Amino acid sequence: MGYFNELPALGREISPSLLLIGAASLIPMIIGCIYQEWTVIPWMALATISLCGVGLILKFLPGKKGVKPRVGLSIAGTALIWVVVGIFGSFPFLYTGMPFIDCAFESMSAWTGTGFSIAPNIEEWPNTLLFWRSFMQWIGGLGIIAFALTVASRSGLIKRGLYRSEGRSEAFMPSVIATAFQMWKIYFVLTAIAIIAILLTGVGLWDAINLALCAIATGGMTIYSDGIAHFGNFALEMVLIPIMIAGAIPFRLYYLTYVNRSPREILRDKVLHLMLGVFIFVSAVLILQLVFSSGLPLIDAVREALFMTGSAVSSTGFQNTAMLGWGASSIIFLSVFILIGGAQGSTSGGIKLERIQVMFEALVWWFKKTLLSPKACLTMKHNGKPIKGEDAEELISRSLLLILFFILMIVLIIVILLCDPYFSSNVVGTIFDVCSCVGNNGATAGLISAAMPDYSKILLFIVMWIARLEVIPVMILLWGIFRGFGWEPVTKTRR
Repeated sequence: MGYFNELPALGREISPSLLLIGAASLIPMIIGCIYQEWTVIPWMALATISLCGVGLILKFLPGKKGVKPRVGLSIAGTALIWVVVGIFGSFPFLYTGMPFIDCAFESMSAWTGTGFSIAPNIEEWPNTLLFWRSFMQWIGGLGIIAFALTVASRSGLIKRGLYRSEGRSEAFMPSVIATAFQMWKIYFVLTAIAIIAILLTGVGLWDAINLALCAIATGGMTIYSDGIAHFGNFALEMVLIPIMIAGAIPFRLYYLTYVNRSPREILRDKVLHLMLGVFIFVSAVLILQLVFSSGLPLIDAVREALFMTGSAVSSTGFQNTAMLGWGASSIIFLSVFILIGGAQGSTSGGIKLERIQVMFEALVWWFKKTLLSPKACLTMKHNGKPIKGEDAEELISRSLLLILFFILMIVLIIVILLCDPYFSSNVVGTIFDVCSCVGNNGATAGLISAAMPDYSKILLFIVMWIARLEVIPVMILLWGIFRGFGWEPVTKTRR
C-alpha cells in the first residue's frame, strides 16, 4: 500500500482548508464579546483550537518533498475534511447541554446547508452560538462550490465542456483559484443586498443578518424554533423568495453579467428559465391542492404555496408553515421538487435541474430517433446546441448515474427508517423528510427532532454528508479504504 507514502503530501494539501475554517471560527467570538457572552467563548475556542491544531499537524507532517498524492487520495481527503469539520464544528453546541450526537447532527446540517435543526429551546441559546450556526451555513454554501471546481480541474470527473451554458466554450475564469475568488466577491455582494432587502421589511438588524446568511447560502436554519413563521411577516416571506432563488442559480451568470455590463446572460439562461418555470408550475399545483383538497382559505394557500415552493426549488428549507393542514398528495408532490433542488454552480443542493434537463433531452432525442428510423443519424442537443460522440455519452451516463445513486439512497434510507415505530407511524412524513435530507433542503414534516432514535441521527448525518458531496467523492473514499487508491501511479514534480 504505497499510497501511505503520499499521506504527508495529502496532509499539506488539505491543511489550509482546516486552518482557514479554524480562523473563520474566530468571528463568532467577536459576537460573543459584543454581547458579553463570556461563558460560551471557551467552547467556541475549542472548535478553533481543534480545527487549527489538526490543520497545523497535517501541514508539518514529515515526508519526502516533491511527492504528489494521487487524484483518488486527494478526493478522498477532501471528503474527509467535511466529516472532520462537521465533528469539530459541533463542539461549541456542547455548551447547551445537548448530547454529542445531537450536536454533531446540528453541525453537519449547518455545514452542508441542509438546515435541519434538532436543537431544543433555540431561543434561549447565546447569540454567539446562533450566529455560529448561520455562519457555518454561509461558509459551507460556497465552500462546496470551491471543492467541486477543484475536483473538476484536477481529476476530470466533471468535464466543463459537458455542462457549458448555452454551448459556450469560454471558461468562467482562466484558473480554479481565480474562479473561486470571483465567486466569493459575488457572494459578499449578494449577502449585502439580501441584508438590506430584509431590513426594508421591518426586520431588525440581528435577525436580518442571520436570515440573509442562511437564505443566500440556501441553508434554511433560523434563530427561532418555528422558523420563518415566527415573524408573521408577509413582506419578509415575499422578499426571501427571490433571495433564495438568487443563491440557487449559477454564479457564473452574475460574473458574466458584471463583465458584460448587461443582464442578457441571466435573462437568456435556460436553466434559470427552467427554474422559474418549475416555480410557477409547482406553486400553481400546490395552490389548487391546498384549496380544493386541504380546504385552506385562498389567501393562506397562496402564501404557503409560494413560499414553500421557493424554498423547495432553491433547496433552502425555510418554512412558513408546519404543513399540518396539508394532504398527503401535496406533501409527496413537493418532496419530488425538494429532491431536485436548484442549479449546478450555485449554493443549492439536490440532484440539480441540469441533470433532469439532460435526461429529458436524451429522452426526446431517443424518441425522435426511434420514430424516424433506428438507423437515422440524429444529433442530441443540450441547451439547443448539438453534442456529439463521447461528450453526449458521458453527459447522459454521468447524469443518469448520479440520479440513480440519489434514488437508490432515498429508497434505502426510507426502508431502514420505516422499520422503526417512530417513523412508521407517519409514512408520508418520513418520505418527505428523507427527500429533504437527500436534497440538502431541510424542510421537515415534523419527524426530524431530538426525539429521533440515535441511530437515525447518525444515519442522516452520513446522508447529509454524502448528498452534499454528490456521492462520487464518498464512493472514491470507500473504494480506497477497502481496495486502495492505486488506480493512478505516484508522480513526482519536476525540479
